[in-house]
Amino acid sequence: MMKLHEYDGLCVRIVGSGGDLFEGFCFHNDAQYGKREFGRAEESLQILTFLFFESEIRDVESLEGNEGPYGMFSEPYGNIEEMVVEDGIDSIGEVLFSEETEHVYRLLLCLEKYLIPGGSYRLACRGQLIDILKELLTVNRDERIRTEAETLLEMASQQNGE
Repeated sequence: MMKLHEYDGLCVRIVGSGGDLFEGFCFHNDAQYGKREFGRAEESLQILTFLFFESEIRDVESLEGNEGPYGMFSEPYGNIEEMVVEDGIDSIGEVLFSEETEHVYRLLLCLEKYLIPGGSYRLACRGQLIDILKELLTVNRDERIRTEAETLLEMASQQNGE
């Protein structure tokens, strides 16, 4: 039996029951919370808005102290950020205006492929995303986030031929 509570507040890598990898800062939810909120009396780890119940976790490891080109993470962005984009503009906005600075930055990096002029990825909510990025620049003071948001806006304007 895993001791999921030991990972509360840490940056982790979760291996799902299907073998998919998910990386991010997580919070622990006890079985009582799971029963009350989701009808499942089971512990879970939560990364952003995504829940991973204990029975769906093959393995979990702390990434704390890992230092590489992407900080504690193994890639510039991963499955969590892809899932946020798949969930649509509301989820994208929720993450971009969250206090999870690393997840905000990783999501911006993920969004690049959707704004590359002539790229093969398409984003149905592109116009709304541009508005969100403009608003993000008015409220976020993190230099990395601001630089990446400005880059995305420039890419979007090139794509529009502006």
